Amino acid sequence: GNIKSQVCRDMTTKRQEVLCVVEKAVESPQDFLNVIRKHASKTDSFDLQEFIQSLPKKQHEDLWKHLSGLTKTTIEKLAAAFSEEILQLDNTLLHILSGVVSFARCAIDQDTLVVPHMFTEAVQQLHDILLELSDLDGDLQNAISLLCEKWWSKGVEGKNELMPNTLSYLVARTLSTGAKQVDVKRLWAVRQAFLLLDFDDPSAGIMKTMLLSCCVHPLYLRCDQGRKLVSFMFGLHPAFVEDLHQSIKRVIPYCSRAHLKAYGDIYFRSWRFASGPYLKEIEDKCLQDLMYCAVHSSRYGTKSLFSALRLLLGQFQLQRNHKGVTEMFTRLYKPFLWRSLKVANACVRANAAALLFDGFPLCEPDVGKEEADELLQRQFDIMRDLLQDSGVVVRVTAILGVCKVVSTYWEMIPAIVIKTFLQELVENLAWDTASVDVRVAVMQGLCVVLENRMSHHLMKRILPLIHLRIHDTSEKVRLAFLDLLLVVKGLGTIKFWSICPVEHLLARMELDSIPVVKRITALLVESFQPSQTSKLKQLENCIALIEANPNAARRFYHLAVGHLSLDSIVHFILNLLEVVVECAKRSSGGRVSVPPTNGGGDVGVASEEAMDLEEDIENGQNDIGHWSGAEEGDHSVSQEELDLKLKDKTIITGLLETMVILWEGSRENLQQSKAKALRGRLVETVGRSLPILFDQFKGEEPARIALYLLSSHLPKKHITFLIKDALTSLSSPHGGQEYGSLLVALISWGQRDQVVKIIGSMVAQEFAQLKKGEEGRGGGGEHVVPVKNGGRKRGGLGKRSKSKEQSGGSSVQGSLALDMLSWMMAHPYCMGELRQAKQFWELSSTLKESMALIAHWSGQTAPPFLTKAFTCHMKMEMHRIADTEDRSSLQAIYDIMDWCVASVVPLLRESRMTPRAKRREGCPDHKGEVAYVVVERVMTLLGDMVMVGMTGAGVEMKIAAFCDIVMATAAGPALIPMACKVLYQLVEVSSRCELEGIHSVGGLRPAAIVLKRTLAVLQGMSLGTQDTFGKVWSQVRPCLVAAMVMGVRLHSLSLSSQEVPVFTALVEGVVQATVGRLRENPEADVPRCLEDLPLFVTSVLGQTCKSKPSIDLFASHLCEYLSQLTLQPPESFHTYQASLHILMAISKCGSGEELLRCVRPTMKMLQGLTAEQRESWGGVVKSLSSLSDHVQEVLSV
Repeated sequence: GNIKSQVCRDMTTKRQEVLCVVEKAVESPQDFLNVIRKHASKTDSFDLQEFIQSLPKKQHEDLWKHLSGLTKTTIEKLAAAFSEEILQLDNTLLHILSGVVSFARCAIDQDTLVVPHMFTEAVQQLHDILLELSDLDGDLQNAISLLCEKWWSKGVEGKNELMPNTLSYLVARTLSTGAKQVDVKRLWAVRQAFLLLDFDDPSAGIMKTMLLSCCVHPLYLRCDQGRKLVSFMFGLHPAFVEDLHQSIKRVIPYCSRAHLKAYGDIYFRSWRFASGPYLKEIEDKCLQDLMYCAVHSSRYGTKSLFSALRLLLGQFQLQRNHKGVTEMFTRLYKPFLWRSLKVANACVRANAAALLFDGFPLCEPDVGKEEADELLQRQFDIMRDLLQDSGVVVRVTAILGVCKVVSTYWEMIPAIVIKTFLQELVENLAWDTASVDVRVAVMQGLCVVLENRMSHHLMKRILPLIHLRIHDTSEKVRLAFLDLLLVVKGLGTIKFWSICPVEHLLARMELDSIPVVKRITALLVESFQPSQTSKLKQLENCIALIEANPNAARRFYHLAVGHLSLDSIVHFILNLLEVVVECAKRSSGGRVSVPPTNGGGDVGVASEEAMDLEEDIENGQNDIGHWSGAEEGDHSVSQEELDLKLKDKTIITGLLETMVILWEGSRENLQQSKAKALRGRLVETVGRSLPILFDQFKGEEPARIALYLLSSHLPKKHITFLIKDALTSLSSPHGGQEYGSLLVALISWGQRDQVVKIIGSMVAQEFAQLKKGEEGRGGGGEHVVPVKNGGRKRGGLGKRSKSKEQSGGSSVQGSLALDMLSWMMAHPYCMGELRQAKQFWELSSTLKESMALIAHWSGQTAPPFLTKAFTCHMKMEMHRIADTEDRSSLQAIYDIMDWCVASVVPLLRESRMTPRAKRREGCPDHKGEVAYVVVERVMTLLGDMVMVGMTGAGVEMKIAAFCDIVMATAAGPALIPMACKVLYQLVEVSSRCELEGIHSVGGLRPAAIVLKRTLAVLQGMSLGTQDTFGKVWSQVRPCLVAAMVMGVRLHSLSLSSQEVPVFTALVEGVVQATVGRLRENPEADVPRCLEDLPLFVTSVLGQTCKSKPSIDLFASHLCEYLSQLTLQPPESFHTYQASLHILMAISKCGSGEELLRCVRPTMKMLQGLTAEQRESWGGVVKSLSSLSDHVQEVLSV
């Protein structure tokens, strides 16, 4: 009892102390703050909430009397500090207010709530300064808001007075940077307080503005409470509904799909819970407005407004089972939808049709059966008319819409209507020659119909009617048709081969593109290569595929690797190998001769394994059935038929090729550690079989090619008997017919150095013969290339050499060696191995001799071997640059360009034109032909260097300068295709720079140099036949467009207003061309349109005028060009006159203000003439002045 009494006395003492501190807080604020710190401390036992709970009612009133006074005094001090503009505000005042808030929050959390009048007054004072604390203490501001929110949720008396500022703070907090979803949830919790606001009062304007910002803020759209809160806003005031709608409507074109769906959900919630004037406002001002805008909006572009609105309204369709949705759509569509389906604008008809299909069936629940059936029949009739509409976009929309309706409402729609729709699709629209999109839509729509299982019985009969779409001229249609077949394959109720015969699929597989072939493979893989079947059945399928179409079989197995497991692939390869070995054994009468090994003494490993295999075969059975594991009757062909087919060498070759394709496709998977056992088994089995197969197929080239490729996957111990034979075949003249397989095999066997040595020997031998032949012709003149051989000069080759020169100058072996070298450099695996060979890079020095021979060749026509050797040399140097990543190695390319300019370009200038050369549009004959070939290949390879990113700004300028020089020769017209390639790649370099954030128009200078020279050559060609010019212009135009687009883009992104080199070249080109015509005819009429200008100028400006930014940029550069002219009559007068003619022709294309700027230099020039100059050049000056006035008048209008 004594302890209890002592505790009570202590608690009473503490209460008195705290109350005393609160009472004296104005004079001693630090004691008050210490009490707050004790409450916040985790180590102190004092708890403010327990203290308040222990207070009797009288002391409770005294507490809040003192706290209210403290709050009032503190706020007055804060106001005084503000009025005196004190820069350093005392934080003690803010801490005191925080302490008061802590007392209030502890008091409001009591289970038995006691709210004296002074308590309410204190909280009211805190609420009044809530918005003024935003720049002082955000934590205090948030604490006051949380206090007011708690007051509202508890329903304490006076809660309504605490909400105005709290709502403003919470709304502003959700709109601030760094706002979180929890802030939106806090606002949602006090949403009913919005109903206290008077939205008719002008003071609510700020709140309205903030709420309109809320409805378009992404934070509100991301969380469920935010979407609900925006929906709740539609019920705040009838007049506010349209304001909210207009705010949302403005951002719809820029919304993501997720935000559009969120707005759809917001509108649906608002409509669902609205009533009275709110419902009328939402339906008439919001929903019907969205529907009308959807019908009349644009449907083109990556983010079309129609697609956005359709997605938004589609959220209502997802809720169409909710009562009143269908009736609402029918009622709101009625004033405009039906007539929109008949308007002249095809886009409007298509939009209206799409909404009709989305809302089908439109019905009115309150009408009778006859009226309902009439409305439904009206929709069916409109659908039929839409399928036959003249607009392509309408037909496409109708096809997809009808198929969706048929699939969804199959049971509801009369059978005759369904039959009519589907017949129209497969008999007419599937064969629509006017549009590819229509035919594609048919295939896509039929896939939708097949989603309804009840349609399969009817679709099984009508789908075969469109089987020829597999041969459609458009790849898009073929892909869509194959997608349809893949859908059919997955159904199980319809067989895809009953729709499209397999023969048609194989024909397309042989000829078509990779995307088409991939789909056909996915379609056929389970038919020709089922996972669960006997080995004999797999063999029959493989043979049937090879028999039907060998090329299709190759492509099928190439892509089938992606659909089969590695284990099944290896087993299938082994099965095919066993069959081929069995056939080889039969054809040799059961005796297999094993070729001798290369080594002496011991018998090679391969020979021992071959003998083991021979013994196994002789002890085996004589038919295929011993390995098939199949029961009798498990295969579709008889044993005799199968044996007969396997005697066909084409079939055997096809089986070998299939093995090669499957192994090559599985190479990476077989290299993995988990496939070590499978790979070991495959290598050992194939290694034992190769000696037999090579012996059997000695004279059959296709089979030996496949065997070489197959053996390229084996380690060296299995192919020792092959290496010598392969190397011999490689160096023989007839062995180069199919050298690819030999090269791959030899390099994979580690014979890389031997291959390079053979090629180098053949090339060196050919160079020696050419040098001797040239020395014999030169007779020791200045063009003789001396060749030392044992210290003595060799004489000429006599008649034999002469005949060789006349027949082309190079032997078969030399050209073969260069072909093989070029092939290996283009093969990724071979080139990867060659990079590591020192002899390979040394070969480049040998090939470099071709440059000296080409430059000094004394005969009429240099051998093709020389141009091939030069091409290989340049390719090797490009590979060297790519491998070393050392830009100093670019010197070799610089040397080649300098050599071309010094030694080859003069041959182009000296060559004369022959009739045949004229037919080739500028390609010279004799020596010039060789020079042309060399320059052509140099330009092609330079374009490749730019394309793969091996160049920098300096290199690109050298390449452009080189192209400028060679294009200025007589071969310029013939070199335009190569110049266009280089030009396009130079423009692409600027595009890559833009992606890296480099927005400088200076990067277009190399492209401008090439473009300027190309346009000059093109201008000369325009004076010839129009057909010839048209063909060349079709090659130049895409490059010109790309250059202009890049110039406009970089100019818009560049911070400076420097000139764009591409447009400078354009201006100079078209002005000079127009000046040329004025020199011939000074009295030429002023053009009224582009067609009145020269053909070249018309073509270039016609392309420029297709874009307003490009024509404005052209005009800007034309003005700059004229302002820099010096007065040198009559040339300058012709230039001014030409520019005015151009301005007249393009007067309707660009902006008048930009074009008028181009007249000012002419006017300035005329105003600067002296009286003597006017009198001397009187007639020309008068004519030019009159013309400038006329142009200025036209442009002003």
